Amino acid sequence: MARTAIITGGIKGLGKAIALHMAREGYHLVLSYHSDDVAAQETYQECHVLTPQVLVIRSNVANTHDVENLFHVANNQLGSIDVLINNAGLNIDKPVLELSEEDWDRVVDTNMKGTFLCSQCAARYMLQQEAGGYIINLGATTGITGRKNGLNYCASKAGILTMTKCLALELAPKIHVNCILPGFIQTQEVEERYGTSDPQRLKKITQSIPLNRIGQPEEIAQAVDFLLSPGADFIHGQKLIVDGGGFMY
Repeated sequence: MARTAIITGGIKGLGKAIALHMAREGYHLVLSYHSDDVAAQETYQECHVLTPQVLVIRSNVANTHDVENLFHVANNQLGSIDVLINNAGLNIDKPVLELSEEDWDRVVDTNMKGTFLCSQCAARYMLQQEAGGYIINLGATTGITGRKNGLNYCASKAGILTMTKCLALELAPKIHVNCILPGFIQTQEVEERYGTSDPQRLKKITQSIPLNRIGQPEEIAQAVDFLLSPGADFIHGQKLIVDGGGFMY
């Protein structure tokens, strides 16, 4: 029987790459998104070619009612909730003295509160299932190192790292919980934020990475695939850094 995976922020960037990879593996998919109806429809069509069961649901992961509805619909229509990928995220980068309370709330609510609400809701379903389930959070190495102009984002990702440990302690042994920390990955967001379409900027970034290149979204999807495989059955409460060696910890 095919497993069901919920991927938040599943219609663009890393979320879309993960969705397409899991569709090829035969998963039933539930993709949540916040606002881009056009991208949602495009991703739905691409995934539906690969797997028969795909739901795309507009949902604010920082809103309890939306999250409860997302999981209720997924469970009712697909019969189980086996995997949760907490991928939904938001950046609003500004110097700390220019950061508004709204900037803080929007980023922390989406990134950290959203991860909490979705994980809590998923756990309620997974703990009732004989097979349990898997929760994979998407973090960031800057949740460890910090960076300029990203206090809200880095704090939220640091919270997700600690949340991963807490969830792993409370939900074991029935639910596996881990966190993937991507480095520079070639997505539209990274291109827009760091100007990777400029050869000189790209060169500067790749020179900081021992493997001398930036990653591809599919490589994050493959890391997800590994953590869901029998070969990762004894990996729990851990952070998996996928960044070509740019940060070593």
